[in-house]
Amino acid sequence: MTEREIQDLFREMREEPVPADSLARVRLGVEKRSGKRIGWKWVVPLALAASVVAGFLLLRPAKTPIPIEQPIEQPSKPEIAQVVIPPPELPVQTAQTAQTAPRPKRIRARPQRVEVVPVSIRIETPDPDVVILLVN
Repeated sequence: MTEREIQDLFREMREEPVPADSLARVRLGVEKRSGKRIGWKWVVPLALAASVVAGFLLLRPAKTPIPIEQPIEQPSKPEIAQVVIPPPELPVQTAQTAQTAPRPKRIRARPQRVEVVPVSIRIETPDPDVVILLVN
């Protein structure tokens, strides 16, 4: 079949009248399938919200009532023994002992010298006029 023959067949089908009972049955079937289902759209979100609320209500911690009539007892402070340590006796320095006392020498950390070896890298390229030298 060619494309032209197929177009002719579609034209013939378009020109034929459709029986009224067939048209009514098709419309009834389409309306039945595409009927509005208002209740089913909201069942899942409502069930989810209800389960979340029920979870919060069932799993919340229980509140224990505090009796107002009984006073709250404060714990007593523990008794701690204090030990007094006498200060050490310092020797009395005179002018002579202050001058003759040796001072501690300061020792500075000297940086160590690291010998640096010069590094040079020569890279030859395929072009004999171009040579790459890396010098450190």
